[in-house]
Amino acid sequence: MSVPEYIGRYRLNAMIAKGGMAKIYRGTDELIGRDVAIKITDSSDTSWAKVDSETMMRQFNLEAQISGQLSHHNFVTIYDAGRHETLCYLVMELMEGATLDDIIKGKGPELDIKKKLDVLIQVARGLHHAHQRGIIHRDIKPSNIMVLSNGQAKVMDFGVAYVSDGSLIKISGEHLATAGGTPYYMSPEQINKKPVDGKSDLFSLAVVSYELLTGRRPFVADNLFALYERILRSEPQPIQEINRAVPDRVAALISMCMNKEPNLRLQSCQAFADQIDELLNESFFGVGGAVITQETLNILRKYRESFTFFFDLDNSQIYQLLQVCQVRKYKQGEVIFEEGEVARDMHLVMSGQVRIFRGKSSANSIVILILKRGDIFGEMGIIDGGPRSATAVAETDCQTLVLHQVSLLRCDDNTAGKIYRNLAHILSSKLRMTSNKLDQFSRQANL
Repeated sequence: MSVPEYIGRYRLNAMIAKGGMAKIYRGTDELIGRDVAIKITDSSDTSWAKVDSETMMRQFNLEAQISGQLSHHNFVTIYDAGRHETLCYLVMELMEGATLDDIIKGKGPELDIKKKLDVLIQVARGLHHAHQRGIIHRDIKPSNIMVLSNGQAKVMDFGVAYVSDGSLIKISGEHLATAGGTPYYMSPEQINKKPVDGKSDLFSLAVVSYELLTGRRPFVADNLFALYERILRSEPQPIQEINRAVPDRVAALISMCMNKEPNLRLQSCQAFADQIDELLNESFFGVGGAVITQETLNILRKYRESFTFFFDLDNSQIYQLLQVCQVRKYKQGEVIFEEGEVARDMHLVMSGQVRIFRGKSSANSIVILILKRGDIFGEMGIIDGGPRSATAVAETDCQTLVLHQVSLLRCDDNTAGKIYRNLAHILSSKLRMTSNKLDQFSRQANL
């Protein structure tokens, strides 16, 4: 496949990846000066003997439409799509990182077991987001999952995805007449060409999990027929016989999600993520922060009215919540978290002050807020678990109460419901404040 120097306003630079029916180039959007990744498929390329040009075009259109409408921080972001003569192209965010395939093969950064589990949690939550919108990926495999330098996981390639009839994503054209998938990672439903739902992706994710934690695929064979037979009828070697460092509960969860019968797997990718997250963060409740003391309880009782986050919780609910929180102390100038970090917790200022600013260095930074007792920050970590949008530093010696996503799993439904409602109220107030500031800036600019 020969490519021109330019496709539209995009200048093509070096090829950075190749696979499937496409090549990916580093490129530059010369209109706005942004570096991008450009995935190019040539519909006239005869080297793809088993794929006709019509199927190739339909696969491209499907990926462009799904990726363009399905926004989530654990999915690659699509900026643009188009055609140039026989070439189809997708313009995507340029990601610096390594695929799980490279990491498993030792070609990427070495991840400890905690980081590997964190990647699996992120992928599972991204897939659940897609499943809620009627999208089944159908090709979850290590080469379709990228891990960025900040630890953020990105799922790629929705080219063979299935869109259910009730999906919120609107697709023009017909579905591909294929079961989708890559043989080593296909679910029994895909092999048998039965209808698929989110539990099919869950099976594939469990296969990826097994390989990531052991370095081996659970199902291998000398030919395709034998491989399908193993997936349909054989049980893989137990994970802990290969890697004893994998916790019992994680091994059991992965085994359950590789069950041949979909109804015997976990109910969703969200359940998979929640259970691994709870196990991964059990240490959150025991180490890394101070124990909730009588002094903390006294502060909450004394200043309860200024803590909007707790205002409608009764005493028993506050006490229940405190059992699954931490108190952390920071010295003046100490970094609490940095912009870009992936996290799933939030902070409530108990004493002192916290400075919030854009960027990773306080030098020449733009200060957004100075927070005081009763204020919360980092709350999007609880909402979506994505990268931090700003840096938090202790303006003075301070003390914060830390709540993790896992904390809410340990609260009863009534308490968790109130907490989410209070978070929504706080976020709404912050949005109104931001809108008012933008209005002020706009009026000043017009003077």
